[in-house]
Amino acid sequence: MCQTRPLDQSIQQKFYRTREELANALVERDQEVDILLTSLICRENPLLIGPPGTGKSMLIDGLLSWMEGTKFSILFSKFSMPEEIFGPISLSGLKNDKFIRITEGKLPCADIAFGDEIFNASSGILNTLLKILNERVYEQGDGTRMQVPLKLFVGAANQWPQDQEGGKELHALFDRFLLRKRVLPILSKSGRERLWWNQPCEIKLSSTISPIEIDAAQKDSIEIPWTEEAKQAFESIIHQLAREGIFPGDRRQAKAIKAVQAYCYLDGKDQVETEHLQILSHILWEDPNEQPEKVSQVVAKIANPIGMKVNSLVLEIEQILSTSDFKQLAQAAIAASKLQEIEKQLQAAGNHLRAAKARKYVREQVRKIKLASIEAI
Repeated sequence: MCQTRPLDQSIQQKFYRTREELANALVERDQEVDILLTSLICRENPLLIGPPGTGKSMLIDGLLSWMEGTKFSILFSKFSMPEEIFGPISLSGLKNDKFIRITEGKLPCADIAFGDEIFNASSGILNTLLKILNERVYEQGDGTRMQVPLKLFVGAANQWPQDQEGGKELHALFDRFLLRKRVLPILSKSGRERLWWNQPCEIKLSSTISPIEIDAAQKDSIEIPWTEEAKQAFESIIHQLAREGIFPGDRRQAKAIKAVQAYCYLDGKDQVETEHLQILSHILWEDPNEQPEKVSQVVAKIANPIGMKVNSLVLEIEQILSTSDFKQLAQAAIAASKLQEIEKQLQAAGNHLRAAKARKYVREQVRKIKLASIEAI
């Protein structure tokens, strides 16, 4: 195994702790938290798609509050002007026959940025924005180029981009987001109960992080070695996706390597194991209609078969809870028996984190069923 310099444990622990704090503060947003923090570590752009009210802005605001440095946010509309994003034209520059913008306080000077309803950006904005997102370079109107300090650009929208609305430009913008995910409403019974009765939901973070620390995290993450098992699993995923007719581009595959290392860093580990390839389910696809589900299945089967089984059992648990009337003693008894059988299957998963949470959840639901049965008597 190749040798690397020791990771900066203090910074890595800060990421790990913030990951837990964000996930605990929000309901069923663990994957979204991982996507944003992984993107920050590998200096890529994440995209969250979902209807209003699913917690996208709350999560992003929490991340913004954690980060030090210059921040920039904008809600894009069809009428957004370049001046709003890149700064007003310099009048003194025009007097000297130079077309330059005053970028202070705008996107070219930001360490972290949030673009809501990103696919509403006009053609006049897109070409310059694409350069910033992909190369971290801002091109002034006079032909000069400046390196931007941008560590993270988070994009959000209510729906995936439609070809008829923007053609090649929107496709190019969509491709600039390496990690992408649809944000779903809360699905589990316990999640809904937590949403209803544990108000208000607040994000309280115990630390902050500086741009210099983020740079250090990125440097450490790209030096994390891969185990041979993880390398073989990555190759297997690419080959299996090809059989499914899914061919992620060369650039996306190359960037996926660094994203996996960043996810490993976020997980508090010092070498890439097969389980860290789970993050690829948000990377290795192009078409948002059917490919995300297929990619997720392939990745889970190869990188995390135990987790795939646990997820299947969790769905079965929710089905039992949603279709049973616990005030009916017969239904309550059947539901409790089924849940106890599922708990035995979860025991077989050993110390897997997701399985441990699911076992705790099952025991809590069985307890509630018993209480409901007693009240019915």
